[in-house]
Amino acid sequence: MAMNFKSLGMSAQAVAVVYATSLAIVMLNVGPALEVQLRHEAGLSVGRIGVLYFVELAAMGLATLPAYAWLGRVDEARVAQCAYAVFVLGSVLSALVLNSFFLLVAARGATGMAAGTLMVLGMTAGARAHNPNRMYATITFGQLASGAIILYWLPSLSVGGSGVRGVFCLGALLGAFGLLLTRPFAATGYRGALPADRRFLLTRVELRAMVFAVAFAMVFNMVVGGLWAFIGEYASGAGASDARIAQVLTYGTLVGMAGAAAAFAVGDRVARRALLLNGYAAIALGSGILHVVRGDSGFAAGCYVLSFGWNFSVPFVFAAVAAHDSTGRAVSSMNLAFAFGLGLGPLLAGAVIQSAGLDALGPFLLGGLGLGTLLMFHITRRPVPLPH
Repeated sequence: MAMNFKSLGMSAQAVAVVYATSLAIVMLNVGPALEVQLRHEAGLSVGRIGVLYFVELAAMGLATLPAYAWLGRVDEARVAQCAYAVFVLGSVLSALVLNSFFLLVAARGATGMAAGTLMVLGMTAGARAHNPNRMYATITFGQLASGAIILYWLPSLSVGGSGVRGVFCLGALLGAFGLLLTRPFAATGYRGALPADRRFLLTRVELRAMVFAVAFAMVFNMVVGGLWAFIGEYASGAGASDARIAQVLTYGTLVGMAGAAAAFAVGDRVARRALLLNGYAAIALGSGILHVVRGDSGFAAGCYVLSFGWNFSVPFVFAAVAAHDSTGRAVSSMNLAFAFGLGLGPLLAGAVIQSAGLDALGPFLLGGLGLGTLLMFHITRRPVPLPH
């Protein structure tokens, strides 16, 4: 059965793609709530948590490099099976070695590599959709829905005060279920593989397009990832309980789903640059509310506005790059950009908070948002088709 995204019906292939991409970012979805628990249960500092997130997300991005070789050549169902198996193993090991920081980093690195492979599978399939804007909005909505469910059940995952282990065990179970959903990937691959002598060599046009695409996505995710990973610090400083933080993050995820649904509704009927500008404005507004209006109400309002703007923008970020891609390599490189941006953001944000305090985080992130806006203006110019 060939993959057909024209109607965006939930075919077996669409289900497989949405599930894989949702599982790939499961730790990102629960990151803010998990950050609080990592400090309490594992005794990790903010700096070490930033390092842990960076390693996992950097490994997720590095999964892009082998993808250049297997895209279009290896049965993607087989690739998905291997990725899910490694994800399960890494999740189980993470639960077992929680009290050893270096072993935990290694286990999360392996899990991140598997998650990155799943993300490449899903994102390259999305680029071949009849309407990439709406397909990526569907993927984003599915990712947020799964995150909301996990955040809702997060307190019940804590057994004997060990919520972190509960999350890792849940990840292993979800990965095992994913093994049942790998067959549809056999119908999603590129059928025209690049010649062997061009698999890692890029023309000047391809290289330029990929560099700007990677920079564009990396800066975008550095900003939102750095803020989202430590967004709970704004509430903790105001005396909010862990339960209240988890509640706001759950509702924030639901608001993010509304952002993704709005992106789906708009589709390709409005210029992509205008849509991204609106999304960036919402991100800036949410960041400003968090930074200026301290306390429970400011935390909730800032979280909701930020989540809406972020998730409204994500589908158009992917679609903007897909418009420049004809081989699958630019879109698969987006996994590298997203992962390193989301990993570098918490690493830098953690260092800023630890050295200069939470007040320094706002100006740092707004500067990154300004740079991201400049890159957005470049990447949303008239698409130039890449040569095969």
